[in-house]
Amino acid sequence: MRWHLDRYDRLRASTASRASVVLSAGAILSAGNAVVLARLIDGPDSGLGITTTLAFGLGLLLSIGLVVLSLILATGVLVTPKPSRDTFADARELPVALVFNPTDTVRELKTYDDFRSSVEGQSYQAILAAAQIELWIGIRQHRHRYLRLRAATRVLRWAAVVFVVSLTGFVITMLSESLWT
Repeated sequence: MRWHLDRYDRLRASTASRASVVLSAGAILSAGNAVVLARLIDGPDSGLGITTTLAFGLGLLLSIGLVVLSLILATGVLVTPKPSRDTFADARELPVALVFNPTDTVRELKTYDDFRSSVEGQSYQAILAAAQIELWIGIRQHRHRYLRLRAATRVLRWAAVVFVVSLTGFVITMLSESLWT
């Protein structure tokens, strides 16, 4: 049981680390979007017509919107916005898992003496049951976070594709404009 708890703690931590990679990639993509968008906004001298500028601007705004959505999904992986018992309806009925689940412990035990008495008074069966409850919740949390991370990664990929398409079109248009003048 201890091995499984340690394993799922590591999996949850690795999911948060992966989310930070998505957040970093989103920051890099945001910087690229900002540079091109600033160039579009800056440039009456660019020689682009209003329709072309709007097309590239809308592409970049779509990319920016996808980056923001990806960031929202990825930040949801870093911490759970609400306790597990509120996230998973079937977890509300589970007995408290004192010591193993910090939310249960803090909610149920108000003082150190309460905590100490609870720890000392638990039987092996109660400890095993609490560990099983925490393992079940840990498995569910990991799965929930992992699915959000997958979604964040997919959205970020689409943001990158839209950015590259917009950037490519922008560069080709700018080069062709400079060749014609």
